[in-house]
Amino acid sequence: MRELFQEIYESLVSGNELAVATIISDRGSTPRTSGSGMVVYRDGRISGTIGGGIVEADVIQSALSLFKKHGALVSSYDFNQTGKMDDMDLVCGGHMQVLVEHVSADKENLELFGLMCEEMRMARPFLWVGRVTENGRQLQVDRAMHTADNRWLGPLQQEAVLQKRLNGFTMRHDKTALLQIDKHQYVVAPVLPPDTVYLIGAGHVSKEIALLTRQLGFRTLVFDDREDFANTERFPGVDGVYVCKDFAGIFEEFSVIPGSYIIIVTRGHRFDKEVLAQALGTEAAYIGMIGSRKKRKTIYQALLSEGFAQSALDQVHCPIGLSIAAETPAEIGVSVAAELIQHRASRKSHG
Repeated sequence: MRELFQEIYESLVSGNELAVATIISDRGSTPRTSGSGMVVYRDGRISGTIGGGIVEADVIQSALSLFKKHGALVSSYDFNQTGKMDDMDLVCGGHMQVLVEHVSADKENLELFGLMCEEMRMARPFLWVGRVTENGRQLQVDRAMHTADNRWLGPLQQEAVLQKRLNGFTMRHDKTALLQIDKHQYVVAPVLPPDTVYLIGAGHVSKEIALLTRQLGFRTLVFDDREDFANTERFPGVDGVYVCKDFAGIFEEFSVIPGSYIIIVTRGHRFDKEVLAQALGTEAAYIGMIGSRKKRKTIYQALLSEGFAQSALDQVHCPIGLSIAAETPAEIGVSVAAELIQHRASRKSHG
């Protein structure tokens, strides 16, 4: 859902109303998990997905109906259908609930979504809070955001009981939760900054990796000491391209955010070793280095002789990427991206 907030805000700035569909609970096997979202426009266009198939088609129709009556609705979907070919989209075996809400281009929504985008730009986590209440024959969602530094922003009034529940809410994962407080139901969705990928080296392989990491939701920063390689023409759409003086002090100018991903793909063994030695001193969650097992042995032996621990080197992914017999830069890019997906999913599952 995080990646849709900027699009929602830009649409509201243009004066365009829209509908937002969010999976607010899931159980068992479902096409997408809670927190996944989709934007539906008045003309039927969509952005994002809640899993496709007949369920998504049904949600789109529900969303389009809200452009006339406004408000919100909650739909439940059971994926335990059996026996009919027409029901083959509903055989995953799970269950999920989807909140669909109309979002008008009014002052309150403009301010709230603008604040959300500012928090995301500053890489600060926050909780998106929505109170779902009955308003006559339809539902109404009142929104607010609760920031990591305990600020409460938005039209939804802060309540002591809700505040107490939110104080114990973790921001370490992006799973949406449902809270029942008195007669009200609250949807609480952590919005976390995207994980950052530091691509050290701007050669052919780095270019292919960057194409994928951006699509996969990683904040992507590229570094090299060559202006002809480290530029926005070769790396369009990434979050930053930097020309460094050399690789010897690469992380002195650019501190690594804890939990980030460092990918070492420089143009030579000596530079790879320089960068790896520095990367081992960071709080990165993942360090990967391109190269053969022979290259790894040579570099590791040199680092061991300099006092680095074998246990630290054992955490490095080298050769980098999943083993899929990749040869071309594009294939290597796919293998590296796949390993990042695997590592990110593993971190989420372990909290």
